[in-house]
Amino acid sequence: MREYKISKGWAIFIYIIAPVVIALFCWLLITSFDAGTKNGGNKNVVWIMVPMSLAMIGLMVVGVMDAIKAKFVIDSDRILSVSTFSNKQLMFNEIKGYRVTDKFIFIESKENKREIKVSQYFEKRDEIIEWLSDNYPDLDGVQIVEETKEILHNETFGLTAEQREDNLIRASKTAKVLNWAGGLVGVWTIFFPKPYEYAILASIVIPVICIIVLKYYKGLIKIDERKATAYPTVFWAIFATSIGLGIRGLMDYHIFDHSNVWKLAPVTAFAFVAILLLGTKEFNLKKAKEYLRLAGFAMIMCAYSYGAVVSLNCIYDKSEPEKFNAAILNKRISKGKSTTYYLKLTPWGYQEKAKEVTVSRALYEKLEKDDSVHIYFRKGKFDIPWFVVTE
Repeated sequence: MREYKISKGWAIFIYIIAPVVIALFCWLLITSFDAGTKNGGNKNVVWIMVPMSLAMIGLMVVGVMDAIKAKFVIDSDRILSVSTFSNKQLMFNEIKGYRVTDKFIFIESKENKREIKVSQYFEKRDEIIEWLSDNYPDLDGVQIVEETKEILHNETFGLTAEQREDNLIRASKTAKVLNWAGGLVGVWTIFFPKPYEYAILASIVIPVICIIVLKYYKGLIKIDERKATAYPTVFWAIFATSIGLGIRGLMDYHIFDHSNVWKLAPVTAFAFVAILLLGTKEFNLKKAKEYLRLAGFAMIMCAYSYGAVVSLNCIYDKSEPEKFNAAILNKRISKGKSTTYYLKLTPWGYQEKAKEVTVSRALYEKLEKDDSVHIYFRKGKFDIPWFVVTE
């Protein structure tokens, strides 16, 4: 019998960190409950902080219990997984195979029993994988082999086996080029969009090319990003450029009225989804999980559509700007994963109430409270009004 427990290093880390986290959230639990129940206290603090504190305390307690109790056992005729709240076992003859990810080893059964998973934080993980590979198939490898056979026997991808094999090789190369191009353009658009117009146009064009390629290869190239598949994918080409566009649309422009954005962006996103549904065999909507995949793609396309509509509206706006003046009422900096600089301005032109706007760090540091700023207001190429704040 071989028994594997949480690695000593990880267990020591939990033993040190868990008491600190528990003490912190116990203190937050007491202080937030006390602050929220006093006369004039904000009861929203209680409703938010108390459940969160209890959840974190519970999570740390379970973490400590798992560090003590959790184990994976290879017995003479079965495997067992023991944790704080569950005990699972599979007889050797019930094991179908295994899959390895960055976080877990998944051991699947031939029948409908629940799979057993072994965390990456268990000791001698490589030894467990070696034992599994000596006795059972790697299901990811099996799936790739089966999908390759499926492709090479599918006449949709070519009249002969040789043509289908050549098409698979060309599809893989095409997807690789698109993913590299899309990834580089996404990084360019997010971090250093100069020349700006070309970065935006490149981010708009690449997903369009990807959709054309998907249609051309008749389902041989997919959008879905899976580790174990023989089908090439253009996921990263679409994802990187769409996120880059979305970020630029949110960060670079002050949109005064989003009404037309919410008319145009959903139409663009819907068009992409419709083309994918009608023009390719990417999604089989008879399965529930396919709707989740489709929803994920639709969200990526929403980021793409928002960024494309807003960016094109402002880049190609030829209208004459209206000039207004406003005074700075207050300044503040918000720090988190990124730092954002805000100026609160007096009412101006079409803006009837004092309101905060985001500005660059350089402009923020040049200006002080009570200083004046210029505001240039434009109609927008797609009738989406926007403005720029300057000294």
